[in-house]
Amino acid sequence: MDPNFKVGIVDYTLYTPEQTITAEELAPLVNVPADVLRNKMGINKKHVGGPDDQPGIMATKCATQLIEKTGFDPKDIDMILYAGETYAEYICWTVALKVQNEIGAENAYAWDLGFRCAGLPLGLKIAKEMMYADKNLKNVLVCGGNNNCSLVDYKDPLQSFMFNMSPGAFAALLRRDYDQNLILDSGIFTDSSFYDDVIGVTGGSLNPLTQEMVEEMAKDPEKTRRFSLLTLPDGAGMKKRLGERSLPDFIKTVNLACKRNGIQSSDIDFIGLVHIGNRAHYALMDSLGIDHEKTVFLWDDGHCGHADPLLALNYGIKEGKVKDGDLCALVGAGTGYVFGCTIVQWGKAQ
Repeated sequence: MDPNFKVGIVDYTLYTPEQTITAEELAPLVNVPADVLRNKMGINKKHVGGPDDQPGIMATKCATQLIEKTGFDPKDIDMILYAGETYAEYICWTVALKVQNEIGAENAYAWDLGFRCAGLPLGLKIAKEMMYADKNLKNVLVCGGNNNCSLVDYKDPLQSFMFNMSPGAFAALLRRDYDQNLILDSGIFTDSSFYDDVIGVTGGSLNPLTQEMVEEMAKDPEKTRRFSLLTLPDGAGMKKRLGERSLPDFIKTVNLACKRNGIQSSDIDFIGLVHIGNRAHYALMDSLGIDHEKTVFLWDDGHCGHADPLLALNYGIKEGKVKDGDLCALVGAGTGYVFGCTIVQWGKAQ
């Protein structure tokens, strides 16, 4: 790629529901002590969604607010990339088309990207590379929403690593030749050894809903409760493997992004990281040689899916931790397992 080619983030918006639940309130619902939720899992409180807090609705809300915030004419948007959760309002449905229709981006084309909770860094990478390949792409909207918290079985202790999940969404407007908030290079990594460790067994093409299933659920309320929830076919085995591989996979992804940008991980000025346990969060920073002050941990948000890295960056900007020219690592990860890190040089280009 031509080193003089630039794509910057003009502005962004975020959405999280106003209602929250504290560690003390959550504890009896998941049978985990409040001090464990707070001190080990990093949940002081998290957001709780309502009936309208669905991926497409939330992403559209963010996109609409972004148009209003910037005063940008949606007719000048050339492409909409939905980089949020593809488990959305309907089966076999393109969320980006809803966003396009609702904001009136009639001259754009819109499509969905599925990369679990690493969709933001990959979405930024793909958008920039598509803009480089196609000179007609001048303005691109990247957005996403996530409500996977509704898929978690809070009665299953093996799913405790997902008890932090909350609804959330983001939208970002990217522009060619914009010399602020520059999107630099990325590191993307997938560890396919976890490909079927977290799955929704029923309702897909392999196990569609049948009359027999309906009759069984009518007799067994527990089967009805679990029908639309995630399943861990080998929960204990997955937990062991994840403990062995998660940190090395995160490190590999961030180091790959740094290598492609010609920097060391210790050169990162701020890291916006997907919500993981607080101990793991800071252990990753230690491994990368990044000072603990160069982040914001999402104690009061939980894991809002694809929005997490941008949510952390937003806090960092508000708290004065991010200044012009800072190299900010936006890091996401999701089940499967997928990892992404995109470096953004925030503020005015240096």
